[in-house]
Amino acid sequence: MPILDDTPLTRKEMNQFLGTTINSIKQSIDERFDEFGIEIAGRFDAVDRRFDGIDQRLDAMDRRFDGMDRRFDGIDRRLDAMDERFDGIEQRLDAMDGRFDGIEQRLDAMDGRFDGIDRRLDAMDERFDGMDQRFGAMDKRFDAMDKRFDTVESILLRQSEQLRILIDNS
Repeated sequence: MPILDDTPLTRKEMNQFLGTTINSIKQSIDERFDEFGIEIAGRFDAVDRRFDGIDQRLDAMDRRFDGMDRRFDGIDRRLDAMDERFDGIEQRLDAMDGRFDGIEQRLDAMDGRFDGIDRRLDAMDERFDGMDQRFGAMDKRFDAMDKRFDTVESILLRQSEQLRILIDNS
C-alpha cells in the first residue's frame, strides 16, 4: 500500500495502514515479553538447581549426623578412644562451618542477582511507561489525522455538490 507518495488514501486504506502498524507494534512488544519471560525462567531454573544442590548437601549432612549418633554410643563404650573421636568430629564441624560459609556466600550472591533482576524489571517498567506515553501521543496524532480527513472529506463533498449544481445549471 503506497504511503509516502502523493496518492490520496481512502479512509479504508488509512484504517488498514493504521491497523497493520498497530498490529506490528503489538507483535513486537509480545515478542519482547516472550524473550524476557524465557530469560527470567532460565534464571529461576538455575536458582532452583542451586537450591537442589544445597538440599542434597544438607541431606548428606543429616546422614552424617545420624552416623555420629551411632558413633557416640561407641564412644561411651570406648572411653580410651573418646579424645581421638572428638578431634575427628571437631574437624568435621569445621569443614561443615566452611561449607555453611560457602552456602551463605552463594545465597548472598543470589540476593545480589535478585537485586539485579529487580533493577532490570524496574527499568522495563519505565520503558513500558514511556511506550504507553508514546502510544497516547500516537492516538492523539491519529485523532488529529482523522479530524483532518473528515474536514477534507467534507470540503470535497461540498465542492462536488457545487460542481454538480454548476453542471446541472449550465
